[in-house]
Amino acid sequence: MAFMLVRLEVAYGRVDEFSEIMSHLVPILEKKGWRLHGAFVNRIGRLNRCYDLWEMPDANAVQSVLEVAAQEPEFAEWSPKLNDILLEEELELMNELPYYAERR
Repeated sequence: MAFMLVRLEVAYGRVDEFSEIMSHLVPILEKKGWRLHGAFVNRIGRLNRCYDLWEMPDANAVQSVLEVAAQEPEFAEWSPKLNDILLEEELELMNELPYYAERR
């Protein structure tokens, strides 16, 4: 199983707006094969930094799911709104270590 950690720098004072947009996008991404394990915002550290932790079948699912999701009208409506809010986005693909995988 692959995991993707997404680090997002959100424009000052716009975390609530970012959350509203993501509340429309997450269900679509989950229907297409990703699974959101957590969504967080810093309270200590750099302000307006958010993190999403997604589970996906493999690294290929990053691009393939985004392409399929983009065909959904709601996704096409809401995703462009992130352009004015996100200052930076960084993706990290990870695999489980054996000591965690054994806990499942």
